[in-house]
Parts: sequence; C-alpha cells; structure tokens
Amino acid sequence: MTTPRILPVMPSENVLFPGMLLPLHVRRASHLLLVTECLDSHGELGMILEIDDAPQQIGTVAKIIDYQPQEGGEMTLLVTGTERFTIAEMITDQPYTKALIAPYPFLETMSKDELDDRAEQVRRLFNNCVKLIASQRGCESQGVIALPEQTNDLGWTIASALSIPPLERQQLLEKESPASLLQSEIIYLESLLAELREQNSMES
Repeated sequence: MTTPRILPVMPSENVLFPGMLLPLHVRRASHLLLVTECLDSHGELGMILEIDDAPQQIGTVAKIIDYQPQEGGEMTLLVTGTERFTIAEMITDQPYTKALIAPYPFLETMSKDELDDRAEQVRRLFNNCVKLIASQRGCESQGVIALPEQTNDLGWTIASALSIPPLERQQLLEKESPASLLQSEIIYLESLLAELREQNSMES
C-alpha cells in the first residue's frame, strides 16, 4: 500500500501484527456481512484494537487465507497480517464500518550495524527465555530457535510471541521504527529473563 484507500475495518479484542497468523470466530451479523463481501472481492480487511468501545487509530491489514462456515451462520477465519495502516477517516454509513486508511511505514532512525546489534540482542534474550521456560516445564531444550533474519520480520515475530495485554501489544504495533520496537522488546525480555532466573533459583 503506497496511497490511501478505503477498506472495511473490523474492531477486535486482539492485536494483529504484520506476518502474524490469527484465527477468528465471527458471530456478529455486520461482521459476517463484512467478511462475505471481502471474500467476494479482494479478501482483505482492516483489523483495529477496540478498548471500551474506542477503536485505536493504528491497525493492520488482514488477508483472509482460509475460512469455514459454522452452524447458525457463524464463520471461522484464518487471517495473516500484511501491513500497518493509520485511519485517516472513519466511514460509518454502511452495514459495517469502513475507513479511509493510509500507509504507516517504519522510519529509519539507526544505522544498519547498530540495528543488527540490537536485533542480535533480541534473538539472544528470546532464546534464553525459551530455554528457561522449557526447563521449568520439564521439556528438553531444542537449542536455538531459528528467528527471521530480516529486522522488521524479527520485530513482529517477537511481538506476536510475547504474552502481554492487548494495550501493550498495541503500543508495540504503533512503534515508529524497527529500532524502537526492538528496544521495547529488549526491555520486556530482560525483565522476563530476570523473573525466570529468580524462579529457577527459588526452586533449586
């Protein structure tokens, strides 16, 4: 997406990141109509987090990659996030909500070498956390998990894996640059790693 366009948007309790797979169960009549019309056209919709009936301004374009009708007219979907957007204007005179959305690309705020160092720190912290969690659950460590080489993909993969509340996930989605996204993940992973090590020491 390089220019603004109109897209149906579906409020959700979940945050979808680019590259992330997300199953959805659609029940509301207006959302079922939205999905049906999307399937008849380009198969894309905008997903935005809604908190206390207040939709957030930054969302992710979702591509429907599988769907299954259910009893009672409901539907299950599998979507994947493709790119971020910001809402320029809400359009509500439809059976469901549409919005004029504009691209929300990352800004480059750091040299490639510095960004690569930060990405490597995230990989190391994440794998250390995975090994400790596996150990606590009595599972054998499978070694280092292969994570994406591309920095943007790495940031979204880690964001998708973090067990944090929706509002904190939204804050990650809204980061202006790969550097700021990775730095937020470093802070979270360092805190998680410290907690896991403390738990291990108390149990040993």
